[in-house]
Amino acid sequence: MPLLKRMRFELVLAAIALVATVLSFLAASGRLTTTRSSTEDSIAISNGVLASARAERAAKPKRVAQLKSFVDHSLGGTAETADSALRARVNRVLEELSLPDASVGTSAAVIQGTPARAEFARGSLKKLRDEPDFGEIQATVAASGRYDQMLRLLYRIATEPWLHRIDMVRFDPKSGGERVSMSVRLTALFIVGGQASVELQREGDPVVGFAPYLALAASNPYFIPSGAPVVAVSQNQTPIAMTTPVPAEAVAVVPPEIINSGFPYSTWMLTGVIRGPTGDEAFLRCVDGSAMQLVPGQAVGELVFRGVTFDLAEFESSGGRVRVRIGDNLAQRSPIGQ
Repeated sequence: MPLLKRMRFELVLAAIALVATVLSFLAASGRLTTTRSSTEDSIAISNGVLASARAERAAKPKRVAQLKSFVDHSLGGTAETADSALRARVNRVLEELSLPDASVGTSAAVIQGTPARAEFARGSLKKLRDEPDFGEIQATVAASGRYDQMLRLLYRIATEPWLHRIDMVRFDPKSGGERVSMSVRLTALFIVGGQASVELQREGDPVVGFAPYLALAASNPYFIPSGAPVVAVSQNQTPIAMTTPVPAEAVAVVPPEIINSGFPYSTWMLTGVIRGPTGDEAFLRCVDGSAMQLVPGQAVGELVFRGVTFDLAEFESSGGRVRVRIGDNLAQRSPIGQ
């Protein structure tokens, strides 16, 4: 028995020595390190895939809600449905604004394919390559009326709840600005095959929503009163002060240094600014009905027009650069930076 136990003990020692030798050999040859590194890389990749899957699963409800919102704000699931709904909604707006002579026309729908086409090259995903992503319909709205009516129409079109963008707006004044023709080109988007779960409704009262633009609508930059003089301004020329008496209520309270400058800045209102292909322009109107159109370098009193930034006109004065907002008179100018 002692001999048997001794033999077993020696066999265990031999096995341990063999294992140690093999491990030493693998470690020395780099095979064990390579295998371990490969295993760790596989584990890291698996963990990354699992983390990505968890993130995708967590983000899915939000994406589903976004897609549902797109569908609910679409005009329909087919080109025919979307075209009919677009015409119906725009015509309803035209009727509400009492514009019976206005019209809306549409072009053929364009179906846009998936932008991920290159990702669906093999296997079961290949069938997704030709699935439509969304559709577009271009429409043109033409109307004619008072300047404020055209701005109300433009506001209503821009704030309609269905998915769309305005591509172009063009004004064409008639009869000295008493009437203005307007053309609006827009593109409406619809989700192919989508079915809205709720009826598309406008949010808020359009009359209340348009309230901040009432002053702009009242200051028609195209209107030229009958018999009123139009001030033509050449390069670096200062307009001559009016001889027509100005109503006291139309003149803003301004600092003495402005009043003593000799030019009635408070009687001239900035009614519009544009950034067109020929450069910046500013439109001014006086309380006596006269009008003025400026390009950079032209002056009003001591103010030299320099350019346009959003809804502001910038002028150069003896005290530095100043700005005037649409709807304000020139006496209400403020230094840039304040």
